Amino acid sequence: MMHLRVVVLWACVLFFLFICPAAADVEASRNSVVGIDAPGVEQLTREENCPIFISIMTSRCGACRSELTAYQEMYEKYGDKGLGIFVVSIDFGTAEEIQRLVDQLGLTFPVYWGGEKVMKAFNISYVPYKIIVSKGRVLEKQIGGWKSTSEFEAKINELFEACER
Repeated sequence: MMHLRVVVLWACVLFFLFICPAAADVEASRNSVVGIDAPGVEQLTREENCPIFISIMTSRCGACRSELTAYQEMYEKYGDKGLGIFVVSIDFGTAEEIQRLVDQLGLTFPVYWGGEKVMKAFNISYVPYKIIVSKGRVLEKQIGGWKSTSEFEAKINELFEACER
């Protein structure tokens, strides 16, 4: 019986020494969803990136969810060239649903939660809702998803040319 207690004690010590720090590292490196209000969303349009895509979405919207992987792909490809991608969730309640999605997809670009207050402030009734910005100017507001990643990439390249002018 004493031998079993010693084994269990050592198992607990080893668990806390080797398993828990790894879990803490994963937690520390994850992309945390941050709260944002309507003025904060407006501030995103004034970021230094060029071009900027702001996508207002919900985690339950199928078109919105499918765009997230394209955003991640384009962010990895063009983020260091100045592309700004910001996602704002208008899920009601809390940021939990969008955080789960961010974790599941391994998203590394900034994701915010604005909830129903942002939805009402911008009078959004359909998602995905996109705000496209170049040089601090809102160029387009779009409702609906991209038909393909290549369509999104073509738009990015078109806007990069405008940013250089």
